[in-house]
Amino acid sequence: MKIIHIFGSSGSGTTTLARAICERFGYHMIDIDDVFWEPTDPPFTVKRIEEERIDIIESILKQHEKVVMSGAFVGWGDVFISRLNLAVYLHMPLEVRIERVMHREARRFGNRVMPGGDLYQQHLDFLEWIKEYDHGDIHTRSKKQHHAWMKKLVCPVIKIETVHSINELIEIIEPYLR
Repeated sequence: MKIIHIFGSSGSGTTTLARAICERFGYHMIDIDDVFWEPTDPPFTVKRIEEERIDIIESILKQHEKVVMSGAFVGWGDVFISRLNLAVYLHMPLEVRIERVMHREARRFGNRVMPGGDLYQQHLDFLEWIKEYDHGDIHTRSKKQHHAWMKKLVCPVIKIETVHSINELIEIIEPYLR
């Protein structure tokens, strides 16, 4: 079994890279947001309980030989650390992350995240939360927390903190995918 974990700041490209790995190398993707949050409307408002998250991931892992997990499970997913074959940490400049998230949210939710939309305030709050990543402490999803968590990992860790094309990212990690 091969398990890759791609994590980092929101808007850094974890999901995009995970999808590319799936397409090019036949991995199955687990989007941690889909596991972490209950499917609600408005979205991202009700967290699943930790045991349920772990059970969902375990169930998926049993069904696939090669899996890439996209998103952070720091603080609740340590049970998977010993099974990881590779971890990829992505972190991009704030301006890049904000621009990417604004485009993604507009594609995903349309007018709902625009002024007057029912998700507008949630969208603004999310953008503010993203800005805190670089300065947050170890007790919140932050650069400090991720760097501390990486010290627990026993697999190879690739840190990518500059903007690259998807092809360049694949080139960097491809030797670890075989």
